[in-house]
Amino acid sequence: MSDLYTLVKDRESKATAIVGLTKNVGKTVTFNYLVDRFNQSGITPGLVSAGYDGERFDRLTLNEKPRIFAPKGAYVATAEACFEAAEAELELIEKSTVSTPLGVVCLGRVSKAGLVELAGPGSTNGLRLLIEKMTGYGAKQVLVDGAINRLASASPSVSGGTVLASGASLGPTMEDVVKKTIFRHQLLTTPPVEDLLVKDLAEGGLKRGNAVLLHREKEGYEVEIIREDIPLLAGEKLVEKSRAETTAFIFGGALVDNSLQDIMDQFSKFPDLIVKDATRLFISPEIYYRYLNRGGRIYVMEQLELLAVTINPTDPSGKSYEPKMFLERMREALDPCPVFDLVYEKK
Repeated sequence: MSDLYTLVKDRESKATAIVGLTKNVGKTVTFNYLVDRFNQSGITPGLVSAGYDGERFDRLTLNEKPRIFAPKGAYVATAEACFEAAEAELELIEKSTVSTPLGVVCLGRVSKAGLVELAGPGSTNGLRLLIEKMTGYGAKQVLVDGAINRLASASPSVSGGTVLASGASLGPTMEDVVKKTIFRHQLLTTPPVEDLLVKDLAEGGLKRGNAVLLHREKEGYEVEIIREDIPLLAGEKLVEKSRAETTAFIFGGALVDNSLQDIMDQFSKFPDLIVKDATRLFISPEIYYRYLNRGGRIYVMEQLELLAVTINPTDPSGKSYEPKMFLERMREALDPCPVFDLVYEKK
């Protein structure tokens, strides 16, 4: 099995997202590991966050957290307040047009290595802009720090690959942690639409509206466009406007539990459900598995590339698992997806 660094490097993408399933699962450990490995290999990293990361203490538990270390020569994009407060010495390159609650995002280069706090945008557009700017200035691999409630970082329109961090703090028992990780893995690896005609019609339809119905018409399809100011409302209209020959619902926004439940309540044979990518799936395990078990199918227009899962067998609240046993159990459950415990394997 390749190590995590090799998996990410061989992907040869501009940006990679590191997404944590909850707090204290080792996301920052994974982030720092990749920053260090790229830096040691002479590949200049860029550092950005889809939110706020790198603070010294958890704002809810007050437990001390791992800090984000920026090596000399790396590029950093962070809100102005964090830029000025960084322990690392940062040379300002420019102030971007991207705003956060902590000020506009500043781009700089590290002239003296040290700790930084990263505060960035939660939007795909903002992240894409910052990634393009950092790569333009010389960053060879941008690492995006994110969390499961900030999935914009993992969108295929932002990152070429995603690393998922899971761990003991995700649930009360090992089996619960495993089940929750499997579920998220399944969502993030939702398969792409294989019918190229359906994909083309879906993409074209979403350029004209924020939801689309495809109705079977002889050998082709009739396309019905739905436009709403709020994309979630457009998704709800799909059920209202469907008819017997409807074969697919295309969601421009999020797919949520209520939509799946409405479909199960009103249809005996479900139309295919299509979303832009897996970051648009905001559904619970109970509804998701019930829908699949009744023959429902969900597809994405652009597939997310899940490169690996990293795990932390320790929960700061006191619960922990024997590292080797936990690693083996997670590898068995997620096979063939690579799974790493970076701390245990380093030891």
